[in-house]
Amino acid sequence: MEIIGKLNASSKSIFTHLCDQMNRLSKKTITIEEAKAQSNLAKQANNVLRYELDRAVAKAKFKDQIDILELGGK
Repeated sequence: MEIIGKLNASSKSIFTHLCDQMNRLSKKTITIEEAKAQSNLAKQANNVLRYELDRAVAKAKFKDQIDILELGGK
C-alpha cells in the first residue's frame, strides 16, 4: 500500500489513493474496516487542505491585515 507523504499530499493524490482502496476492497485484498479507516484518514487530510485554502483566501481578501495562526505554529 502506498502511503501519501506529507510533502506530496493534494486533492489529486488523496482521490487517487481512495480509488486504489476501492479497487482493493472490490478485489477483497483489504477488509471493510481497513477501507473505512483509510477513508477517515483521507477525510481528515482533505479537511486540512480545505483549511489551507480558506486561510489563503482570507489572507488574500484581507491583504494580511489579520493575523492567522500558522498550521505548524511558530
